[in-house]
Amino acid sequence: MIIVTGTVLAKPDTFDEILAISTEHVLRSRAEPGCISHAVMRDTEEPLRLHFLERWQDMAVLKAHFVVPASREFGGNLARLSAEPPSMQLHDATEVSPR
Repeated sequence: MIIVTGTVLAKPDTFDEILAISTEHVLRSRAEPGCISHAVMRDTEEPLRLHFLERWQDMAVLKAHFVVPASREFGGNLARLSAEPPSMQLHDATEVSPR
């Protein structure tokens, strides 16, 4: 499983637009093959920052997600509207079952 984490810091005048396009992106991404979960959350300490948490079946489906035209458009819009470059980290994870 691949876990994606990321953040974006909005400008005061772009927060509502960033939240709207992020929510749209999350909802669309959840319907893609191989998406286990996809979420966006507001930071409680920095209200203009959003955090993303995604889980994907494997790297192949994540790479397919990255080339979806709507995903590419989202990334460009996010970069254009944010106060600083958005961040993203990829983590290769093994799910552990509780005993």
